[in-house]
Amino acid sequence: MSRKKISQNNQTQNSKKKQTTRKGNRIPWRYCVLTLVCGLLLVTGFFFAARQHFSSIDYSMKNNRLRRQLDELEADKRRLVLAKEIALSPAEIKKVAKKIGFTETTNKIAAVPADINSAVKPRVEKLTEKLKQAVTGKIEAVKKAVETTVKEVTRSSKPTEANDKQDRLQTQTAVK
Repeated sequence: MSRKKISQNNQTQNSKKKQTTRKGNRIPWRYCVLTLVCGLLLVTGFFFAARQHFSSIDYSMKNNRLRRQLDELEADKRRLVLAKEIALSPAEIKKVAKKIGFTETTNKIAAVPADINSAVKPRVEKLTEKLKQAVTGKIEAVKKAVETTVKEVTRSSKPTEANDKQDRLQTQTAVK
């Protein structure tokens, strides 16, 4: 055999050996574990994304329901405020009073004179004179009671508690 044929034979044999060794060598277990972990992470990510998606849909449905309820409550509030204003109107109050049995009075207040000072001034002057007389009378009575107590105190050299009580009673009766 010639050299070329031998070298070609050797190459084909070597290539067969390489192919056979590759078939015999499997993928290392580290790569398998790494691929499995990455796949699990990807699946859990999809799971959490789906969970968030469905929970956001649920929250939006609840939000819409609450908005509708809020709109209904605001409409009820407007309706009740309007009913309150109508119920407190004077015409409605008169209707309810008639139903209960009240009657409307037609008495009117007398007109007040334009010059009120001229009508009231003489009365005020009379009342002030009477008040002055009453006050001056009481002042004179108090003065007399004080003078009598002073005279009694000066007469007795030792004032006693009984004398003090009598003096107080006399001044009280004089003031009244």
